[in-house]
Amino acid sequence: MRNDTFDEFDDVPHLSTDAADRDEFGHHPRRVVEPNGRPVPQPVKRGGGTGALWALVAAMAIALAGVGWWSHQQLLLMEQQLIATQESFAKISEEAAGRLDDIRGKFVTNESNGTTDREALKLQVKQLQGRLAEQAKAQQTSLSEFDGAQGKRLAQVSADLKAQQESAALLMQQLDVKLKSITDEQAKFKNVQADLATANQQIQGLNTEIANLKKQGNQSQAIKSLQDDLMLLRAEVDGRQGQAGSDTKEFDVFRIQVMRNINTLQQQMQNLQQQISTR
Repeated sequence: MRNDTFDEFDDVPHLSTDAADRDEFGHHPRRVVEPNGRPVPQPVKRGGGTGALWALVAAMAIALAGVGWWSHQQLLLMEQQLIATQESFAKISEEAAGRLDDIRGKFVTNESNGTTDREALKLQVKQLQGRLAEQAKAQQTSLSEFDGAQGKRLAQVSADLKAQQESAALLMQQLDVKLKSITDEQAKFKNVQADLATANQQIQGLNTEIANLKKQGNQSQAIKSLQDDLMLLRAEVDGRQGQAGSDTKEFDVFRIQVMRNINTLQQQMQNLQQQISTR
C-alpha cells in the first residue's frame, strides 16, 4: 500500500564528482591547479588490471566452447540412440505384425472349425429332438394304456374298500348292541356282587353265632338249623358266582372276537391304502 507521507524526503544529500572520479571513468578532467598556481600532478595509469580480465574472458570462452562441443557430442549420441530405438521399434512392429498375421490365420481356421462343429452339433441336436419326440409319444401311449388299467384297478380297489367300510360299519353297530348288553350285564353283575357281599357278611355272622353256640354246648338243634341255613346260603352264593363267572367269560370271548375282527379290518384297509398310494 502506498504511504505518501513516508515518501517525502526532507534531507537529500548533495552529490557531486571530483577530478579523481572523472579520471576513473575516462573523462577529460579540467586542469586542476594548486593554490600557488602550479598544476597538480596527474596519477600514472597502469595496464596490469586488464590482463586478468582478458584471461577470465578467454577461460570463459574456452569453457563455453567445451560445453558446446560436449553438448554437440551428447546430441549426436542421443541421435544415434534414437535411431537405434527406432530400428528396434521397427523390428518389434514387424514381429508384432507377423504374430498378428499368425493369430489371424489361426482365428480364421478356428472360426471355420467352429462353424463346422456348430453345424454338426445342430444336426445332433435335431436328431436328439426327433428321438425325444418319438420317446415322448411312445411314453404317452404307454401311460394312456397304463392309466386305463390303473383306472380299472382303482375302481375295483375303491369298490373293495367301500365293501370293507360297510362291513366295518355293520360290525360297529353289532358291537354297539353287544356293548349295550354287556353294560346291562355289568350292572347286574355289580348288583350280584353287592348281594354276594351281603351274603358273605351274613355267613360270617352265622359262623360267629355257631361258634358261640358251640361254646355254650346245649343248643344242638339251633346249631343244626344254622348250619342248614349256612349251607343254603353258600349254595346260593356259589350259584351266583358261577353265573357271574359265565357272564364274564362270555364277555371276554366276545371282546376277543371283536378285537380280532377290528384288527383284520384295519389291516385290510391299510393294504388297500398302500395299493392305492403305489399306483
